[in-house]
Amino acid sequence: MKRLILLFAVALLFGPLQAQSPKKIKAKGDYVHASTKAVFPLQLGDYHRDGLYSYDKKKENIGGVYESSNKQSQLSVYLYPAGNGYDSRIHDEYSGLMQELANIHGGIHATSNAVSYQNDGLKINGLRSVFTLSGNNESLTLYECGKWWFKMRITSSDLDTCQMSQLEQTVMDYFVPTNFVKNDPLSVKFDVHVAPAVIDDSLMLCCVLGAIFGELQWVNDNVDSLESVSGFPSLYIEAHMAAIEGFVKAEKDHPELNGGEEIHHQLEQFNKIIENGFLEEYLFDQYFGWLIIPKDMTIDSDAFFEWQMQNPIDVLMGVRAREFMWIIECADSD
Repeated sequence: MKRLILLFAVALLFGPLQAQSPKKIKAKGDYVHASTKAVFPLQLGDYHRDGLYSYDKKKENIGGVYESSNKQSQLSVYLYPAGNGYDSRIHDEYSGLMQELANIHGGIHATSNAVSYQNDGLKINGLRSVFTLSGNNESLTLYECGKWWFKMRITSSDLDTCQMSQLEQTVMDYFVPTNFVKNDPLSVKFDVHVAPAVIDDSLMLCCVLGAIFGELQWVNDNVDSLESVSGFPSLYIEAHMAAIEGFVKAEKDHPELNGGEEIHHQLEQFNKIIENGFLEEYLFDQYFGWLIIPKDMTIDSDAFFEWQMQNPIDVLMGVRAREFMWIIECADSD
């Protein structure tokens, strides 16, 4: 399987997420994040804290900047509220972060993949990208931790990608962000919201309900509740496959329903993708490779792109697209 090489252009839909200018926190020693009790140490391994910043008045959204002893590497660690829990939350957040970098640097080429961390029976999932900017190796990693985001950014002129990964592991083992989930878990019960345009079309509504049922059934059968409390398990490609398979199955189960031009076009394209064996590749492309792929699954992106040259696909079911049809939200979200 190839990891996706991703180019973010300058002018996409997503803007920067940090609206408030950072305010420096005056702390001479270790600093305790009041809401989570996470400790931002003065010294983190070989890295000395160079600054500590708050992005909100409550000091819930904070970031610590660390510098290596040889001044060649900078590590930034952020902890901030994640807001409501819903199915595309991590994809939405990460796409905004990557777009913010692209806006600043005029586009970036990144190699991206899903990551996971486990401790004391709990598991959290996240997304990681590595790229080069101004001659430096960089990485951006985001973990979904219940009601909190945990983010790391590394910029280095002397660390390779393997060494950056080791540094990230050191940070994870120090902060143990699974504890944030333990203290502030999400509900594993879900509310479903369907767009008004879907409700107005009986066939589309049937297909969307089939997709929702297929995805939730896969999650219920395959994901432990101790993992779901960190965030809706939307990084699993198989969950999205189950959704689309449920979408097209609903039409076959209810031939008596009529629908508009849009739903018939969607069904035609989804069926074509499935029949030609490219459902995995389609989803991998739609989600920029930001998915958990089973070890025994092969993603042949080259074959899919070649097939698309003769079979144009314009139906969208990826980042910032599916929520125009339905959203699955954690039941205890405010």
